[in-house]
Amino acid sequence: MEYKSWDDVANEQKVVSRLLSNHLKLERLNHAYIFEGVKGTKKYDIARFFTKALICENKDASMNPCHQCKDCQRINHATHPNVFVVEPDGKFIKKEQIKKMINEFSKTSLESGPRVNIILEADKFNLSSANAFLKLMEEPGDDIYQIMITENLQALLPTIRSRGEIIHFKERDRTIIRKFLEKKGVHSAYANPISQYTADLSAAEEIANNELQIEIIDLVIGVFESLIDKKQAAVITFLENGGKVMASNDRTEFFLDFMILFQKDIIQSKLNQSNICYNKHHHLIEDICEMIPMPMAKSHLEEMLELSKRMKYNINIPLAMNRLLMVLERGYNHVT
Repeated sequence: MEYKSWDDVANEQKVVSRLLSNHLKLERLNHAYIFEGVKGTKKYDIARFFTKALICENKDASMNPCHQCKDCQRINHATHPNVFVVEPDGKFIKKEQIKKMINEFSKTSLESGPRVNIILEADKFNLSSANAFLKLMEEPGDDIYQIMITENLQALLPTIRSRGEIIHFKERDRTIIRKFLEKKGVHSAYANPISQYTADLSAAEEIANNELQIEIIDLVIGVFESLIDKKQAAVITFLENGGKVMASNDRTEFFLDFMILFQKDIIQSKLNQSNICYNKHHHLIEDICEMIPMPMAKSHLEEMLELSKRMKYNINIPLAMNRLLMVLERGYNHVT
Protein backbone atom coordinates (compact mmCIF):
# COMPACT_ATOMS: atom_id res chain seq x y z
CA MET A 1 0.00 0.00 0.00
CA GLU A 2 1.26 3.46 -0.88
CA TYR A 3 0.33 6.17 1.60
CA LYS A 4 -0.15 9.72 0.32
CA SER A 5 -0.24 11.54 3.67
CA TRP A 6 0.14 11.13 7.40
CA ASP A 7 -3.65 11.24 7.57
CA ASP A 8 -3.67 8.06 5.46
CA VAL A 9 -1.22 6.50 7.90
CA ALA A 10 -3.46 7.58 10.80
CA ASN A 11 -6.34 5.60 9.31
CA GLU A 12 -4.23 2.48 9.93
CA GLN A 13 -2.00 3.52 12.85
CA LYS A 14 -3.14 6.74 14.54
CA VAL A 15 -0.53 6.86 17.31
CA VAL A 16 2.33 5.92 14.98
CA SER A 17 1.31 8.66 12.54
CA ARG A 18 1.26 11.30 15.27
CA LEU A 19 4.62 10.24 16.74
CA LEU A 20 6.57 10.09 13.50
CA SER A 21 5.10 13.23 11.93
CA ASN A 22 5.81 15.15 15.15
CA HIS A 23 9.41 13.92 15.13
CA LEU A 24 9.74 15.42 11.65
CA LYS A 25 7.98 18.69 12.51
CA LEU A 26 9.98 19.24 15.70
CA GLU A 27 13.24 17.99 14.14
CA ARG A 28 13.70 15.55 17.00
CA LEU A 29 14.58 12.50 14.98
CA ASN A 30 16.22 9.44 16.51
CA HIS A 31 18.99 7.61 14.70
CA ALA A 32 17.33 4.24 15.32
CA TYR A 33 13.69 3.19 15.33
CA ILE A 34 12.21 -0.22 16.06
CA PHE A 35 8.82 -0.79 14.43
CA GLU A 36 7.23 -3.68 16.28
CA GLY A 37 3.82 -5.31 15.94
CA VAL A 38 2.03 -8.40 14.71
CA LYS A 39 1.91 -9.48 11.08
CA GLY A 40 -0.26 -7.27 8.90
CA THR A 41 0.13 -3.97 10.78
CA LYS A 42 1.74 -2.19 7.79
CA LYS A 43 5.14 -1.71 9.42
CA TYR A 44 7.12 -1.90 6.18
CA ASP A 45 4.69 0.28 4.20
CA ILE A 46 4.84 2.96 6.90
CA ALA A 47 8.64 2.63 7.10
CA ARG A 48 8.83 3.40 3.38
CA PHE A 49 6.52 6.40 3.77
CA PHE A 50 8.57 7.66 6.72
CA THR A 51 11.73 7.24 4.64
CA LYS A 52 10.17 9.24 1.85
CA ALA A 53 9.23 11.97 4.33
CA LEU A 54 12.80 12.02 5.66
CA ILE A 55 14.39 12.40 2.23
CA CYS A 56 11.89 14.45 0.20
CA GLU A 57 12.92 18.12 -0.02
CA ASN A 58 9.46 19.29 -1.07
CA LYS A 59 7.44 18.30 1.99
CA ASP A 60 4.36 20.34 2.87
CA ALA A 61 3.66 21.93 6.26
CA SER A 62 2.23 18.65 7.57
CA MET A 63 5.46 16.83 6.66
CA ASN A 64 3.86 14.94 3.78
CA PRO A 65 6.28 14.07 0.94
CA CYS A 66 5.43 15.44 -2.49
CA HIS A 67 5.47 12.01 -4.25
CA GLN A 68 6.51 13.74 -7.48
CA CYS A 69 10.19 14.60 -7.09
CA LYS A 70 13.09 12.44 -8.19
CA ASP A 71 13.76 11.30 -4.63
CA CYS A 72 10.17 10.16 -4.04
CA GLN A 73 10.00 8.36 -7.37
CA ARG A 74 13.24 6.48 -6.79
CA ILE A 75 12.10 5.41 -3.33
CA ASN A 76 8.89 4.12 -4.94
CA HIS A 77 10.96 2.06 -7.37
CA ALA A 78 13.52 0.94 -4.75
CA THR A 79 16.37 2.59 -6.68
CA HIS A 80 17.36 5.42 -4.33
CA PRO A 81 21.11 5.22 -3.54
CA ASN A 82 20.55 6.59 -0.02
CA VAL A 83 18.07 3.87 0.97
CA PHE A 84 19.43 0.45 1.91
CA VAL A 85 17.15 -2.53 2.69
CA VAL A 86 18.38 -5.64 4.51
CA GLU A 87 16.35 -8.82 4.85
CA PRO A 88 17.28 -12.30 6.09
CA ASP A 89 19.50 -14.35 3.81
CA GLY A 90 17.81 -17.68 4.40
CA LYS A 91 16.85 -17.96 8.05
CA PHE A 92 19.15 -15.26 9.39
CA ILE A 93 20.52 -11.80 8.79
CA LYS A 94 24.21 -12.57 8.38
CA LYS A 95 27.29 -10.66 9.46
CA GLU A 96 28.38 -10.26 5.83
CA GLN A 97 25.15 -8.38 5.07
CA ILE A 98 25.76 -5.96 7.92
CA LYS A 99 29.38 -5.45 6.86
CA LYS A 100 28.21 -4.62 3.35
CA MET A 101 25.70 -2.15 4.77
CA ILE A 102 28.32 -0.54 7.02
CA ASN A 103 30.68 -0.27 4.05
CA GLU A 104 28.00 1.47 2.01
CA PHE A 105 27.19 3.86 4.84
CA SER A 106 30.86 4.65 5.45
CA LYS A 107 31.23 5.95 1.91
CA THR A 108 30.68 9.58 1.14
CA SER A 109 27.08 9.81 0.02
CA LEU A 110 26.70 10.19 -3.71
CA GLU A 111 23.75 12.44 -3.00
CA SER A 112 22.95 14.96 -0.30
CA GLY A 113 20.28 14.33 2.28
CA PRO A 114 19.53 11.62 4.83
CA ARG A 115 20.52 7.99 4.38
CA VAL A 116 18.12 5.35 5.65
CA ASN A 117 18.59 1.68 6.36
CA ILE A 118 15.50 -0.54 6.71
CA ILE A 119 16.02 -3.94 8.30
CA LEU A 120 13.22 -6.44 7.70
CA GLU A 121 12.65 -9.19 10.28
CA ALA A 122 15.23 -7.65 12.59
CA ASP A 123 14.58 -10.43 15.11
CA LYS A 124 16.53 -12.73 12.76
CA PHE A 125 19.94 -11.27 13.54
CA ASN A 126 22.33 -13.99 14.61
CA LEU A 127 24.82 -13.14 17.37
CA SER A 128 27.65 -12.06 15.06
CA SER A 129 25.45 -9.88 12.83
CA ALA A 130 23.74 -8.33 15.88
CA ASN A 131 27.11 -7.42 17.39
CA ALA A 132 28.26 -5.93 14.09
CA PHE A 133 25.07 -3.90 13.88
CA LEU A 134 25.54 -2.64 17.44
CA LYS A 135 28.77 -0.95 16.38
CA LEU A 136 26.86 0.99 13.73
CA MET A 137 24.21 1.98 16.28
CA GLU A 138 26.88 3.23 18.67
CA GLU A 139 28.40 5.49 16.00
CA PRO A 140 25.55 6.16 13.57
CA GLY A 141 27.01 9.10 11.71
CA ASP A 142 25.27 12.33 10.71
CA ASP A 143 21.91 12.09 8.97
CA ILE A 144 21.93 8.25 8.98
CA TYR A 145 18.82 6.47 10.26
CA GLN A 146 18.04 2.84 11.05
CA ILE A 147 14.50 1.45 10.92
CA MET A 148 14.22 -2.08 12.29
CA ILE A 149 11.01 -4.02 11.66
CA THR A 150 10.02 -6.98 13.81
CA GLU A 151 7.09 -9.12 14.90
CA ASN A 152 9.10 -10.41 17.86
CA LEU A 153 10.55 -7.55 19.89
CA GLN A 154 11.86 -9.78 22.68
CA ALA A 155 14.04 -11.68 20.20
CA LEU A 156 16.17 -8.56 19.69
CA LEU A 157 19.22 -8.21 21.89
CA PRO A 158 18.51 -5.96 24.91
CA THR A 159 21.42 -3.75 23.85
CA ILE A 160 19.76 -3.19 20.46
CA ARG A 161 16.35 -2.54 22.02
CA SER A 162 17.83 0.01 24.42
CA ARG A 163 19.45 2.00 21.59
CA GLY A 164 16.36 2.31 19.40
CA GLU A 165 13.06 4.10 19.92
CA ILE A 166 10.37 1.43 19.98
CA ILE A 167 7.26 2.30 17.97
CA HIS A 168 4.37 -0.03 18.78
CA PHE A 169 1.98 -0.89 15.95
CA LYS A 170 -1.57 -1.70 17.02
CA GLU A 171 -3.15 -4.73 15.41
CA ARG A 172 -6.39 -4.39 13.46
CA ASP A 173 -9.65 -5.59 15.01
CA ARG A 174 -9.87 -9.23 13.89
CA THR A 175 -13.68 -9.03 13.67
CA ILE A 176 -13.28 -6.55 10.80
CA ILE A 177 -11.08 -9.03 8.94
CA ARG A 178 -13.48 -11.93 9.52
CA LYS A 179 -16.47 -9.92 8.29
CA PHE A 180 -14.46 -8.70 5.29
CA LEU A 181 -13.68 -12.31 4.30
CA GLU A 182 -17.25 -13.47 4.84
CA LYS A 183 -18.52 -10.65 2.60
CA LYS A 184 -16.11 -11.98 -0.03
CA GLY A 185 -17.86 -15.35 0.23
CA VAL A 186 -15.30 -17.11 2.42
CA HIS A 187 -16.89 -19.75 4.67
CA SER A 188 -16.70 -18.84 8.36
CA ALA A 189 -14.89 -22.14 9.04
CA TYR A 190 -11.93 -20.52 7.28
CA ALA A 191 -12.66 -16.80 7.75
CA ASN A 192 -12.32 -16.90 11.54
CA PRO A 193 -9.01 -18.79 11.84
CA ILE A 194 -7.49 -16.80 8.95
CA SER A 195 -8.50 -13.56 10.68
CA GLN A 196 -6.65 -14.73 13.79
CA TYR A 197 -3.57 -15.62 11.75
CA THR A 198 -3.05 -12.23 10.08
CA ALA A 199 -4.14 -8.64 10.68
CA ASP A 200 -3.53 -7.75 7.02
CA LEU A 201 -6.72 -7.63 4.91
CA SER A 202 -4.96 -8.30 1.61
CA ALA A 203 -2.92 -11.18 3.08
CA ALA A 204 -6.08 -12.68 4.59
CA GLU A 205 -7.83 -12.55 1.24
CA GLU A 206 -4.84 -14.14 -0.51
CA ILE A 207 -4.85 -17.05 1.98
CA ALA A 208 -8.59 -17.55 1.58
CA ASN A 209 -8.18 -17.74 -2.22
CA ASN A 210 -5.18 -20.08 -2.07
CA GLU A 211 -6.36 -23.68 -2.48
CA LEU A 212 -3.16 -25.13 -1.05
CA GLN A 213 -3.34 -23.05 2.12
CA ILE A 214 -7.00 -23.99 2.57
CA GLU A 215 -5.94 -27.65 2.24
CA ILE A 216 -3.33 -27.09 4.95
CA ILE A 217 -5.99 -25.65 7.29
CA ASP A 218 -8.14 -28.71 6.55
CA LEU A 219 -5.16 -30.95 7.34
CA VAL A 220 -4.90 -29.39 10.81
CA ILE A 221 -8.50 -30.45 11.46
CA GLY A 222 -7.75 -33.89 10.03
CA VAL A 223 -4.80 -34.39 12.38
CA PHE A 224 -6.85 -33.53 15.46
CA GLU A 225 -9.71 -35.75 14.26
CA SER A 226 -7.24 -38.63 13.91
CA LEU A 227 -5.96 -38.02 17.45
CA ILE A 228 -9.44 -38.45 18.88
CA ASP A 229 -11.21 -41.00 16.67
CA LYS A 230 -8.31 -43.51 16.46
CA LYS A 231 -9.28 -44.68 12.96
CA GLN A 232 -5.69 -44.11 11.94
CA ALA A 233 -2.62 -42.58 13.54
CA ALA A 234 -2.27 -38.82 13.25
CA VAL A 235 1.25 -39.35 11.88
CA ILE A 236 -0.21 -41.42 9.03
CA THR A 237 -2.87 -38.78 8.35
CA PHE A 238 -0.11 -36.22 8.09
CA LEU A 239 2.16 -38.40 5.93
CA GLU A 240 -0.69 -39.19 3.51
CA ASN A 241 -1.71 -35.58 3.08
CA GLY A 242 1.26 -33.53 4.21
CA GLY A 243 3.62 -33.86 1.26
CA LYS A 244 2.76 -30.39 0.03
CA VAL A 245 3.19 -29.02 3.55
CA MET A 246 6.75 -30.32 3.80
CA ALA A 247 7.67 -29.00 0.34
CA SER A 248 8.80 -25.70 1.85
CA ASN A 249 9.60 -24.23 5.24
CA ASP A 250 6.98 -21.51 4.73
CA ARG A 251 4.24 -24.08 4.29
CA THR A 252 5.42 -26.06 7.31
CA GLU A 253 5.42 -22.91 9.43
CA PHE A 254 1.93 -22.07 8.14
CA PHE A 255 0.70 -25.55 9.14
CA LEU A 256 2.31 -25.28 12.56
CA ASP A 257 0.84 -21.81 13.15
CA PHE A 258 -2.66 -23.17 12.55
CA MET A 259 -1.94 -26.16 14.77
CA ILE A 260 -1.01 -23.68 17.51
CA LEU A 261 -4.25 -21.74 16.97
CA PHE A 262 -6.25 -24.96 17.35
CA GLN A 263 -4.33 -26.00 20.47
CA LYS A 264 -4.98 -22.58 21.99
CA ASP A 265 -8.68 -23.12 21.29
CA ILE A 266 -8.57 -26.34 23.29
CA ILE A 267 -7.13 -24.47 26.27
CA GLN A 268 -9.60 -21.60 25.85
CA SER A 269 -12.49 -24.05 25.78
CA LYS A 270 -11.24 -25.85 28.90
CA LEU A 271 -11.24 -22.44 30.60
CA ASN A 272 -14.90 -22.04 29.52
CA GLN A 273 -14.06 -19.10 27.28
CA SER A 274 -16.23 -18.74 24.19
CA ASN A 275 -13.90 -16.72 21.93
CA ILE A 276 -12.40 -19.68 20.10
CA CYS A 277 -10.79 -19.43 16.70
CA TYR A 278 -12.09 -22.65 15.09
CA ASN A 279 -15.68 -21.90 16.09
CA LYS A 280 -17.16 -24.13 13.39
CA HIS A 281 -15.32 -27.10 14.89
CA HIS A 282 -16.46 -26.52 18.46
CA HIS A 283 -17.84 -30.08 18.76
CA LEU A 284 -14.42 -31.55 17.98
CA ILE A 285 -12.79 -29.14 20.44
CA GLU A 286 -15.34 -30.04 23.14
CA ASP A 287 -14.70 -33.77 22.60
CA ILE A 288 -10.95 -33.22 22.96
CA CYS A 289 -11.49 -31.15 26.11
CA GLU A 290 -13.40 -34.04 27.68
CA MET A 291 -10.60 -36.43 26.80
CA ILE A 292 -7.39 -34.67 27.86
CA PRO A 293 -6.55 -32.84 31.11
CA MET A 294 -5.41 -29.22 31.20
CA PRO A 295 -1.75 -30.03 32.03
CA MET A 296 -1.55 -32.15 28.88
CA ALA A 297 -3.20 -29.45 26.77
CA LYS A 298 -0.65 -26.91 28.02
CA SER A 299 2.23 -29.34 27.50
CA HIS A 300 1.18 -29.96 23.89
CA LEU A 301 1.01 -26.20 23.25
CA GLU A 302 4.50 -25.80 24.69
CA GLU A 303 5.78 -28.54 22.34
CA MET A 304 4.31 -26.70 19.35
CA LEU A 305 5.67 -23.33 20.41
CA GLU A 306 9.11 -24.81 20.99
CA LEU A 307 9.13 -26.34 17.51
CA SER A 308 8.00 -23.00 16.09
CA LYS A 309 11.07 -21.37 17.67
CA ARG A 310 13.40 -24.11 16.40
CA MET A 311 12.10 -23.69 12.84
CA LYS A 312 14.40 -20.67 12.59
CA TYR A 313 17.42 -22.92 12.85
CA ASN A 314 18.87 -25.59 10.62
CA ILE A 315 16.86 -28.57 11.89
CA ASN A 316 15.53 -31.68 10.20
CA ILE A 317 11.98 -30.40 9.78
CA PRO A 318 10.29 -33.68 8.67
CA LEU A 319 11.85 -35.46 11.63
CA ALA A 320 10.87 -32.68 14.03
CA MET A 321 7.29 -32.64 12.73
CA ASN A 322 6.98 -36.42 13.05
CA ARG A 323 8.30 -36.20 16.59
CA LEU A 324 5.70 -33.56 17.49
CA LEU A 325 2.86 -35.69 16.14
CA MET A 326 4.15 -38.75 17.99
CA VAL A 327 4.23 -36.75 21.25
CA LEU A 328 0.62 -35.74 20.67
CA GLU A 329 -0.34 -39.31 19.76
CA ARG A 330 1.23 -40.76 22.91
CA GLY A 331 -0.60 -38.23 25.04
CA TYR A 332 -4.01 -39.04 23.56
CA ASN A 333 -3.34 -42.79 23.73
CA HIS A 334 -2.39 -42.46 27.41
CA VAL A 335 -5.77 -41.02 28.39
CA THR A 336 -7.94 -43.52 26.49
